[in-house]
Amino acid sequence: MKPVYTDITLPVSGMSCTACAASVESMLTSLNGVFSASVNYATSTVKIRFNPLQVSLDQFQAALKPIGYDLVISGKDEDDAFEQLELIRHNTLRRRLVTAAVFSLPVFVISMLWHHPSATVQWLLLALSLPVIFYSGQGFYLNAFRLGVRRKTNMDTLVAIGTSAAFLLSLVNTIFPDFIPGDGINAYVYYESAVVIITLILLGRFLEERSRGKASAAISRLMHLQPQTAIRLKDNVQEEVAIRHLLPGDTVLVRPGAVIPVDGIVVSGGSWIEESMMSGEPVPVFRKTGDQVLAGTINKDSVLQVTTLKTGKETTLSRIIAMVDEAQNSKPPVQLLVDKISAVFVPAVILISIATFIVWALIIPDQPLTYAIVTSISVLIIACPCALGLATPTALIAAIGHGAGKGILFRDARSIETAGKTDILVIDKTGTLTKGKPELIQVLYPGNGLPDQINGIFSALTSLSAHPLSSAVARGISTESTVIPEVEDFTDLPGKGITGKVGNKRYFAGSPAVLQEAGIVADEEVLTILSDYEKQAASLVLLTDSTEVLAIAALSDTLRDDAVQAVEALRNAGIEPYMVTGDNQASAAHIARLAGISRFRAAASPEEKAAIVSELQANGQRVAVAGDGINDTIALARADAGIAMGGGTDASREAAGISLTGHHLMQVAETILLSRKTNKIIKENLFWAFGYNVIAIPLAAGLLFPFTGLLLNPMIASAAMAFSSVSVVLNSLRLR
Repeated sequence: MKPVYTDITLPVSGMSCTACAASVESMLTSLNGVFSASVNYATSTVKIRFNPLQVSLDQFQAALKPIGYDLVISGKDEDDAFEQLELIRHNTLRRRLVTAAVFSLPVFVISMLWHHPSATVQWLLLALSLPVIFYSGQGFYLNAFRLGVRRKTNMDTLVAIGTSAAFLLSLVNTIFPDFIPGDGINAYVYYESAVVIITLILLGRFLEERSRGKASAAISRLMHLQPQTAIRLKDNVQEEVAIRHLLPGDTVLVRPGAVIPVDGIVVSGGSWIEESMMSGEPVPVFRKTGDQVLAGTINKDSVLQVTTLKTGKETTLSRIIAMVDEAQNSKPPVQLLVDKISAVFVPAVILISIATFIVWALIIPDQPLTYAIVTSISVLIIACPCALGLATPTALIAAIGHGAGKGILFRDARSIETAGKTDILVIDKTGTLTKGKPELIQVLYPGNGLPDQINGIFSALTSLSAHPLSSAVARGISTESTVIPEVEDFTDLPGKGITGKVGNKRYFAGSPAVLQEAGIVADEEVLTILSDYEKQAASLVLLTDSTEVLAIAALSDTLRDDAVQAVEALRNAGIEPYMVTGDNQASAAHIARLAGISRFRAAASPEEKAAIVSELQANGQRVAVAGDGINDTIALARADAGIAMGGGTDASREAAGISLTGHHLMQVAETILLSRKTNKIIKENLFWAFGYNVIAIPLAAGLLFPFTGLLLNPMIASAAMAFSSVSVVLNSLRLR
């Protein structure tokens, strides 16, 4: 019997470093009934997979509170509750930072002016340090204590041990000046180190929080596009109701300047609609009666009446937010390795600090004991697990947010990583390179049926298909003189066409490949017609029964306006465009020539498209596929990176790791280039984070002392640590 489980993502307040994230994960997974817990430190959320029959949300909260973390489980107001909690925490952090700055500044100035202060000055420094230690720094000590009693550590542990050591050493030297011997400098105090360390770390966290907020600003803008109320029209009476009370079929009134509250159909009026946050299209689009509008878009200038199709979590906007949230909380393979390193980082640093003290105190001869204390403190303070933990997620958040604002939706972090490694892009033709709105040129009737009757069957069958060519036939064929029959047993034939029964007779519609499915052989007349149209680069849709070809529809499609620009952008980035289509050779060659694509393949079935992807991968190439139809789904799923075009089928979006809300081919190029830049910044961040710690910790331990006679002041160590975290976040913000 399969285990019962559910997934939930909840906000966590109070985390200050990646070791905090590891503590949250460890505490939650220790509960009976929890299968896994994955924390995203950059978004302050945890995704928990658990058995609701064995463990409850209240138990999660009860497990985390004793170690200093709050889990927000406030139902429908969860986001608002978390924002309020974080606002309180942010304001507290700001007050403690201001207090620390006010009192640490005079301590720092006095200490710089008097390197060996008198007893009176030392007592003054002690008095000025107390508010910083016991108010501004209390969070470090409380969190370190809570974790310590449970044998856990985090960044607060390092700060608490380091600043406590500096403060207690100074306190002992102030009260008992001769207690610690050491070459005449026994009474030296380090109050400035303790208070400036706390101030700089608080400053670093304050700046880090603001930067992390900027990284996810695009997502916040999407979430704030969701209105809380709508004006419902009922029996010509207007009433303001909560969005959750709207049902499909309700008509809502949308005034100029208001956000459209539902996905629906315009039933009265016409207006320009701002859709930039949904589609990436900067220019407003005119929507009139019969057109579909989406929740979260803005009505610019006229009153609209909209009949509701979807509300709440079913709207396109809600699905986009859910997809973005899922992507933000996923982890690429490299982050899993970083998490393992971060989990042991703090204990390792503590051991290095102890080893540093032992070496200076017992092994290096003729050096004051204060040197051992100073170097061990510097090691604790300069180490920075936060930079390691922020290196990947902040870059991903910035990229996902930036992409969402441009209509690029990543399913997970792995999609970004793989798309960024693309060196060849397999592109579908119809609806991807072309506008996907072909026009019907002509219909010929080589069979024995009556044209009006054939048109009715042709229209009925093609109207049930989502393929652009079928839609064009259904839209363009003349049915004024006939009755549209009902189709039964309708089935898609991927890569070939469609089939269904009208009456007791089965009909087929599709490309010339559908002839094989119908089990008929084209006669000379049909072959001549097909050949003539193919020479004209026309796309063809045939209608047959099980004995003969009844109709041949010729259609033409036009290249997307940005196709040439997109192909050029891809080629400039070192990415080879490769067009693969199920259309005929002449039509494929015509579109490829117009787009500037030298490599293409025509008349490819869905299986052949997927085989081409596999062949390219076998040759060592990283393959992305861009498509929009059912016939693209196998290739999209098999590709290293699948990109589903906006307006495509649900099947193509399901198969792809990346979905576009717009129809522009430049979005495909932007997707790959954004992913590539994200991978580059993640590598830069990790190089900096690892490199910083590899270099900084030995310097803090006194590696250069034998050569220069200089030791790293703990204050400088704290500044370096704060700079390390903030620099990683700022580097990630280059993606915005």
